[in-house]
Amino acid sequence: MRLSADNLQALMLMAGVGLMCWLMLRGRLKRRRHAVLPVMTQPSSARELPGLAFRGTQSAGAPAEVLRWQVELHDLGRELKAELDCKLVAVRSLTLSYDQAARRLAEMIRLAEQVSAGVGCPLVEARRLSGLGWEPSRIAVALGMPQREIEQLLIADEDSLANQLPN
Repeated sequence: MRLSADNLQALMLMAGVGLMCWLMLRGRLKRRRHAVLPVMTQPSSARELPGLAFRGTQSAGAPAEVLRWQVELHDLGRELKAELDCKLVAVRSLTLSYDQAARRLAEMIRLAEQVSAGVGCPLVEARRLSGLGWEPSRIAVALGMPQREIEQLLIADEDSLANQLPN
């Protein structure tokens, strides 16, 4: 079989195009092989990625720095959740103690309201005599108490009555 000039020219053209395609594909494959990171099944050393465990497809092909960030964020989230849990326990404890104190105070108020001043109580006598228009010095002499104490009793009594009156 003889090759004519036209056939030889077409054959050479096809061989050149094939050679160029082969060279381009070879270069592309080499670049791709170097550009893609291998799939990590385990960290290469414990010093390089401390505490990092393989997580299946989540860590496949990710750069080491991204994996380190992922681990740090996970640890930070755990620490923040632990802090919040501790604070919630403290708030519950404080709420419980406040509730107990409020119940004790309500009970004491109830008991104080049940207590009535007796007839011989200096406050009752001072109120009665003050209501009759007596001066504190005269009330002090009548009750045998210092005038200053009688004035304090009457002032405290007026303040408590003023607080009880509706505005």
